[in-house]
Amino acid sequence: MKTYKKIKIGWIALSIAALLPISCKKQLDSEYRSNLGPEYFLTADGLQAGLNSSYATTRFFWGSEGFTSSQVAGTDEVVRGGDGGLDFHNYTNINAQNGTLQGVWDNSFVPINNLNGILEFGPQANVTEARKTQLLGEAKFLRAFYYFLLVQTFGDVPLKLKYNNAPSTEDTRTPKKDVYAAIIKDLTEAGVQLGNIQAGQSKGRASKAAALHLLAKVHLTKGWDPDAREGDGVPDFTRAYDTALILINGRATYGVDLEANFGDIFREGNEYGKESLFVADRNTDPIYSESGFNNTNAPAGGNKENRLNCYYTSFYTLNRNVNEGIPGAPNVSAQLVARDQVNGRPYRRFRPTEYTYTTFNNRSNDARYDNTFQKEWIMNLPSVQDNNVQTTTAAFTATRNGVAVTPTKGVDAAIWMPGREVTVAERQAFKGVIIAPSQYDVEWFPTMIKFMDRTKLHFNDASDRPIVLMRLGETYLIAAEAAFKANRTGDAATMINILKTRAAFRTTNTAAQNTAAAAALQITSANISLNFILEERTRELYGEMNRWLDLVRTKTLIERARLFNALASPNIREFHVLRPIPSASQLDLLTNRNQFPQNPGY
Repeated sequence: MKTYKKIKIGWIALSIAALLPISCKKQLDSEYRSNLGPEYFLTADGLQAGLNSSYATTRFFWGSEGFTSSQVAGTDEVVRGGDGGLDFHNYTNINAQNGTLQGVWDNSFVPINNLNGILEFGPQANVTEARKTQLLGEAKFLRAFYYFLLVQTFGDVPLKLKYNNAPSTEDTRTPKKDVYAAIIKDLTEAGVQLGNIQAGQSKGRASKAAALHLLAKVHLTKGWDPDAREGDGVPDFTRAYDTALILINGRATYGVDLEANFGDIFREGNEYGKESLFVADRNTDPIYSESGFNNTNAPAGGNKENRLNCYYTSFYTLNRNVNEGIPGAPNVSAQLVARDQVNGRPYRRFRPTEYTYTTFNNRSNDARYDNTFQKEWIMNLPSVQDNNVQTTTAAFTATRNGVAVTPTKGVDAAIWMPGREVTVAERQAFKGVIIAPSQYDVEWFPTMIKFMDRTKLHFNDASDRPIVLMRLGETYLIAAEAAFKANRTGDAATMINILKTRAAFRTTNTAAQNTAAAAALQITSANISLNFILEERTRELYGEMNRWLDLVRTKTLIERARLFNALASPNIREFHVLRPIPSASQLDLLTNRNQFPQNPGY
């Protein structure tokens, strides 16, 4: 008896697929291997297709609901919205059968094997030396990229550095220290082989700047880990700081820089802007993006839809009197705003915790809150349904003391979330509905706007926006954290102050006002602590799918989840700093299972 499994090799329209014969006993490496022979990687087309397939995996992770949840849920920053799943929020269904975690495992090792083929056979390929050097550098970067995700998520993992196209039912876990050594070697060599400048859409491919950023983060993470670090970690932290500084000081050389305006980082159309270092490519082509568009829910080629434009969206279309029982507030028992392109599809999977709101604590001087969250929903009723608006309905009226007032369509805010409590007089003077923080719940909360897509073809579509995976703003925070851990708090303050100066900038301010705001935000070495650095990461990086790994790295996940996340607090345990090894695609297939232990607690 034989079964067959198809492994996709490329994202190209006529993708190359391999049918893998497997004996009646399932084979472990059916998840990792390919029947492509070494000769495939001896051609320019073969090398490029292997790389393309490996880049495409970033679209499987970044943009999917399960992976996003695994990176942000159950932390101090994010709590479940009104329609979110519970697994990663309350730590109740995180086990060896979890499909999301199996996806992380399987869909990291598949590109790793492709990359092993490129690196093993590519040096003999019939390609110009310059092109070959670039392709091999990209392959080393990507192999390090996926292994870094694996080692942070699962701890000790199998270290496979040779191409595999033969089945096996045995496997072993490699100590983290050795995995980190392989990652650092790959990134160090990639940094030599890759070109300095990757402009525009080529930021969807590896560059020297991306390699330096990732290498700095790897050294930083390794320094925190007693099972992997060198000595007390200070040598690793020093390398992390020095590596980050090479990129920061070489911005002109590497073709990158900070955006002057924080709001421009995630401005639609600027995904390949000067601050971006590495981007998961997407576009409006459903074959390339492997996503369903034109209001179709089924992806064209696997579950790679980017729904980040929906996950953080408030239920602004809810027909409910949000003001019930609030003195002086108008009674409204009608839909306030129609679902449309501008405001997004309200999936409400994730919402900010109280910690997140309070961490953006200097909103008059720091523009990052205003550039991270939507506070106003402009009146769009009455509406007529088309590709931009969902429903045909009349405008609502807000009745105050017997007087009915209707906001003006396209002019007045139907909903305003000022981020503070308001007076009765303010409610009476406002034409629409004010929702203060005391009214926030699983349905009503400020929408996180970094991934909004207001130019897609239909208001229900997945997003065709590329996703920024690495950016220079985080490089400064990596340097700050590394400096702090290396007992260089003055250097840490310097790095953070650069970001705070940028955070003070508003296009509506005068130059003098921006200067004054920047001065008000500056810190000294006395302000530097781990908690402060984590808070600054929230202000700068909220929602960018770093937080779970940030807290795991800094040994603060358990403490901060218990302090700031009421949903996670009852169930989170010390062993949750690692995810379980999948059973179906790994543990259950092993004949040497006693030599491949599961992570503690699972």
